[in-house]
Amino acid sequence: MSPLFRAILVVLFASATLCAQALPSEQRLQKQIRQYEQLTQDNPRDVEFWHILGGHYREAEQWDKAIAAETEAVQRHPKYAVAFYGRGKARMGKADYSGAVADFTTSIGLYDMRGGLEMYLTVEQPSAEYIDCYRTRGVALSHLDKYPQGIADISIAIKLRKDDPKLLYERGYLEEKSGDKRNAILDYHRAGMLYADASLRTPAEECVVRLDGLGATAEADAVRLKLAPKTPKSDLPK
Repeated sequence: MSPLFRAILVVLFASATLCAQALPSEQRLQKQIRQYEQLTQDNPRDVEFWHILGGHYREAEQWDKAIAAETEAVQRHPKYAVAFYGRGKARMGKADYSGAVADFTTSIGLYDMRGGLEMYLTVEQPSAEYIDCYRTRGVALSHLDKYPQGIADISIAIKLRKDDPKLLYERGYLEEKSGDKRNAILDYHRAGMLYADASLRTPAEECVVRLDGLGATAEADAVRLKLAPKTPKSDLPK
């Protein structure tokens, strides 16, 4: 066997071995799953353990197991809002959009028992899960061809988290899909400018692509201008 052929075999064997081994992040996730499976077995009444286990299952894209774990939590604590949220996210993973809408609606209702949406808009900082309930319910409703309701939900999420470019982009996308070109342009433009201000080139350029596709040349050019490298006025020391 020639030295070159032997070297090729070594590389191929090493590559195959590397592919067969789980990545460190995957190994860590599997370890966390085993840990919380044991914790829920030892402490079946602890709803937080069930919810955390459901989150790990979602991360591993084990949707049915995630739904089952969150169901264990809500059966033990029917007012545990975050578990309904977690189950809704798992149902989104399974493309069970009707089930997801039902869970997000329940979760929102339980959060609102503390004082309602107005409280979160004026007094208390809402949790990330509460905001994402509106955002993801909006996406689920849009999958069910209920674009006006979906856009309304994401609009509430934007009120709760002002000037979030991701939410603005997503609302723009739903508006575009529903045929509302004018508002889609407004949202893509705002999102693109915010992304450009934050030096996030890739999502800003995606906004430019969307704006160009809608024929909004002026708005697309404004984002391009923001992305253009700044040239110094003088090379002399300051």
